[in-house]
Amino acid sequence: MKLGQWIAQANQPGPPEHSVSFRLAAALSVVVAATAAWSQGELGPTVLAVTIVLTVTGNLWSWRRRARPWVGVKVILALAAVAGFTWFISTALHSANAGNITTIEGPLAVLFAWILSTHSFDVPARRDIAYSLAGSAALMAVAAAQSISLTLGLYVLAWSACGLWGLRAMWRSMSGLTGSAWRSNLLATVVSVLVALVVLVLLPAPRVSTDLSFPSTAQNSNPVTQPAGLSDGASGLPAHAAPAQGHNGIGGFLGFASALDTGTRTELGNELIMRVRADRPNYWVGETFDHWNGQTWSQSFSRTGGEGTAVLRTGSPYQIPLSRDQVAPASSATSDIQTYYLARSGPNLVFHADNAQEVYIDSRALFLTGGDTITSAESMGSGTIYTVVSADSNATPDELTGAFLPELPASAQALPVLGLANLNRYLALPHAYPRVTALAERITGGSATHQINPYQAVSRINGWMATHVHYSTDIPPLPPGQDAVDSFLFGTRTGYCEQISTATVVMLRSLGIPARETVGYVPGSFNPITDLYDVQAKDAHAWVQVWFPDYGWQNFDPTADVPAANPAPGKVLLGDLGHALGRLPWIPVGLIVLAALGTIIAIRRRRRRPVPWTERIAVDLGEGGARRGLPRRPGETLTHYGDRLASHLPEDAGELTRTVAATQAALYGGEEPSAFALETALGFARRFRHGGARREARRAAVTGTYRSVGGGGIPTTSSRQEERSTALPGEMQEAGEVQQAGEVQEHTPAGR
Repeated sequence: MKLGQWIAQANQPGPPEHSVSFRLAAALSVVVAATAAWSQGELGPTVLAVTIVLTVTGNLWSWRRRARPWVGVKVILALAAVAGFTWFISTALHSANAGNITTIEGPLAVLFAWILSTHSFDVPARRDIAYSLAGSAALMAVAAAQSISLTLGLYVLAWSACGLWGLRAMWRSMSGLTGSAWRSNLLATVVSVLVALVVLVLLPAPRVSTDLSFPSTAQNSNPVTQPAGLSDGASGLPAHAAPAQGHNGIGGFLGFASALDTGTRTELGNELIMRVRADRPNYWVGETFDHWNGQTWSQSFSRTGGEGTAVLRTGSPYQIPLSRDQVAPASSATSDIQTYYLARSGPNLVFHADNAQEVYIDSRALFLTGGDTITSAESMGSGTIYTVVSADSNATPDELTGAFLPELPASAQALPVLGLANLNRYLALPHAYPRVTALAERITGGSATHQINPYQAVSRINGWMATHVHYSTDIPPLPPGQDAVDSFLFGTRTGYCEQISTATVVMLRSLGIPARETVGYVPGSFNPITDLYDVQAKDAHAWVQVWFPDYGWQNFDPTADVPAANPAPGKVLLGDLGHALGRLPWIPVGLIVLAALGTIIAIRRRRRRPVPWTERIAVDLGEGGARRGLPRRPGETLTHYGDRLASHLPEDAGELTRTVAATQAALYGGEEPSAFALETALGFARRFRHGGARREARRAAVTGTYRSVGGGGIPTTSSRQEERSTALPGEMQEAGEVQQAGEVQEHTPAGR
C-alpha cells in the first residue's frame, strides 16, 4: 500500500453519527471545561470567548456535513494544530522555568482549548465526538491543578453531568436504542458518585512535592512605608474583633502589630484568612515577643546582635540565616514545606513553621526583626501566594527530656549557646513574682536552683492550666496598675490563649527556663477535597516556645492541640459525617423514618394484591404487541386490539382470538373458563409477551427480513426468492406458510 493510500484510509471518516444528544453533551463538556480553566486564571476572557464560539460553530458545521464531510477541513485543521503546537513550544521556551510545571500550565490550557475548539469542525462520526468528550477531561485537569477552593467543584459537577450524559448517549446510539431511560441515567449517576466517594475515602494523606521550584505572587500589594514596619494590608488586619485601644492603637487581634496587649478583649470571627498547603500541620509563626512589662509584650532583639533590623535583598528564594538564639537543624531534620494562599488582605508578616530556611515570595526585600519574625517589604494583598521551606526538628518527648543534663540548671546549660544577652532576654521579668514562683515550684516540684527537667516542667504547667483555668474570650477588665499574670492566676483565672500562654512563660522564667511568647495561627480545618487547611480568623492563636539545647525553640500549648501529620481525606470525611450525625435531632428524624417506612410497606402491600387473570392477559398482550411494533392505542378495547393483532399476525390469529374471547366472556358474561382453558390462555399470553423480540430475531435468521421493532425502522430485504434461499431446511415450511398468508410486512419509519 502506498503512503498516500494509507493516509487516505487512516483519515477516512466513520459512519455519520446522528445522535444530537451525544453531540450536544460533548460540546457542552468542552465549554464547561474551558470555563473552569478561565475561573482558575488559566484562560483569559478573550480566549474563553473564542473557544466557545469556535466549539459551537464547529459542531453545527459538523452536524450539517456529517454525511458529506469536506476533505479540505482536515488539511486546515492540521495546519491549525501545527500552529498551536509551534506557539506552545515557543512560549514554553521563553517563559517556562526548569522543574516548575506551573509556568506552562497556562499555555498548556490555551493549547488544549485551541485543539478542542478547532477539532469541533471535523466531528462527523462517533469516534470524533468521543475524542472531544475525552479531550475536555485534560482541560479540566489543567484547571484542577490550580484550584485551591471548592469553587471548582461546581464546574466539576457540571462537567461530570455532561460526561455521564455523553457516555450514556453514545452507548444508546451504538445500541440503536431510543427514549430517555432516565432511570438508567439516574442509576449511573448514583453509582459514579458512590465510586468517587469510595476512592476519596481510600486516598492517603497528602504530601507536598519537594521536587519543584515554587511560584510566588503578590497581588494588590504596595511598598511598606516604614522598613520592618507592619502594614495593615489593603483592608485591615485579619481580625477586627477588638477596638483600637491600648498603646498600640491598631486593634485587631493577637499582637499582629508592634506589641501584644493582654488586656485587650477579643471576639473571633469565621472569616477565611488564608489557605495553607503543608507537609504537615504546624504552628504557623507570625511574631515572637521577649519583653514583658506586666501587661504588654514587645520585641527588644534583632538578628544582627544589636538594635536594628536585618535586611535581605537577594531576591526570591530568600535564604534565611540563623539568628543567635537558633540552633542549626540536626541531620535528622526534614523539610517542612508550606504554601500560603491569602484570601484576605492582612499584615505583611510572612507566616512560617519553625526554623524557616527559604522564602519564595514576590517582594523587593525581607526584614528579619529577630526571634523568627519575618516581614515583607510589600503589603500582603488578597490573592498573595508565597512558600516557606522550614527544617522540622522532629524532636520526640524522650529527646527533649534528655536535652538537659539533670545535674545542672537549665540557664547554665543554655548560656554557652544563647550567650548572656539572649539568655537574659528570655529570663527577664519586670519585677519579682513571689506568688507566681511559689505556684510554679509547687506544680513542677523544682526551682531555679533546684534543677527540674524543662520538658517535665512545661508539661506539668500545661496540665495544671487545663484543669484550673476557665477558657473564655470574655475576660474581665484589668484594673489599673495591676499585673496581668498576678490578676489572672490569683484572681479571675478566666482568660484565653494570650493570658494562659503569658502566665506559662512567666512561670517558666521564674524557674530559670528560657521561654518566649509567640503569636500566629494554628492549622485550621483540613479540607479533604482541596488538601488545604482553611485558616479562619478564629484560628489566630498565642502559645509558648521553650528553648532546648540541640533542638532550639519548641512549641508548647496548653489550650490547643496540633496533629502530628496531615489526615487522610477519608478520615476527615468520616469524622465530619460522624459529627453531623451526632448533631441530628434523632427523635424527629426517627419519627419521619418510621412514617416513611410505614408508607412504603403500605404501598408494597397494595401492589402485591392478587392481579385478576383477565388483567394479566390484557397486560401481556399489550406488551407483546408493543414488542412487535403494534402498541395498544389509547381507548382501544381489548376485542378491537385482539382483532388488529390477529390481522397483522396471522400465525397467532387463532390463539389470539380464543384468548381474547375467553377474557371478554369472563369480564362481561361471567363465564369462567375451565382450568385447562385458563392455563392455555395464560400460557399463550405469557409467551406472546416475551416472544416478540426472539421471534423477530429468529425470523431474521430464517428469512433475512426484520419487522419494525418499536418503530425503529430496521432495514429489511424484500426478496421472496432470497428468503427461500436463506431459510434453514427445518423452517422452509414455516416460511412458506408465512408467505402464503401474506404475513411478512415490512415497516419503515414512514408508516406500515
